[in-house]
Amino acid sequence: MLFPAAKGAKRPRPFAAWRIVVWLVMLLAAAGFVINTYASVVLAGALGSVSEEAIAQGAGDPRIAMAWSLAYSLAAFVVIAVSLGTLRWREWGRRAMRVVALVLLVWSAYTAWGAFDQWQQLGVVLGQPGLPPDMLAFGQKHRTILLVGLLLKTVSVPILGWLAWVLGSVGARQQFAQPTL
Repeated sequence: MLFPAAKGAKRPRPFAAWRIVVWLVMLLAAAGFVINTYASVVLAGALGSVSEEAIAQGAGDPRIAMAWSLAYSLAAFVVIAVSLGTLRWREWGRRAMRVVALVLLVWSAYTAWGAFDQWQQLGVVLGQPGLPPDMLAFGQKHRTILLVGLLLKTVSVPILGWLAWVLGSVGARQQFAQPTL
């Protein structure tokens, strides 16, 4: 070894439960990045298959769906980068992760509210007499999926609020003030 590195004394940081939450946020963002990037590729292939006349008559515009998918991919990439900065004990990562946690909290609450509304409306539709059994089974399955998503989002709201709070606490700020190893 030509140039041995001079290392300072290692100071272990205490266990921090918030790091587990940051890992989960990063892993979910990575899954969202992969899913939305793949959707963008699929939608890019569909751009030429839908004519302007079909779009004018009410067919979905793949350009709009692709723009949303790319925006979600970019947002997921930013969340991944911020999470990695936080896990590497970077001060900018801690500050940015607080903002990301609050934005995700608001987004989860908003989409949970919409999912709850859809869940209720689907319950009213499925309660009508005369629905074919296969449509009723499909609707019940979709309603169950909506309920599971709603419950996960409802659980994530206080957890994300706690994450934003704990990253602003004095103890966390002091841990980030230590030099990185």
